[in-house]
Amino acid sequence: MADPIEKGVTRRHTFFCTDRQRHSSETTVIDVVPKTITVFGREVSGWIVTTEEPVIDKTITLAEALDDVGVRHDPE
Repeated sequence: MADPIEKGVTRRHTFFCTDRQRHSSETTVIDVVPKTITVFGREVSGWIVTTEEPVIDKTITLAEALDDVGVRHDPE
């Protein structure tokens, strides 16, 4: 059987955080902007962080999709 075809894709996430080292240590950081927001009347200082993470997009062949039909029950 031939190896499945895979191609790399990246996905960007933008979020507010108060501890940018904790949230950006394991990903590629694209942009960091200091920001102060108001939460329940209290000002909170933090950062708007944009990260980029790799995602694998796999092309599934028809034969692979029909293999073991009814045996595996993927909840997703």
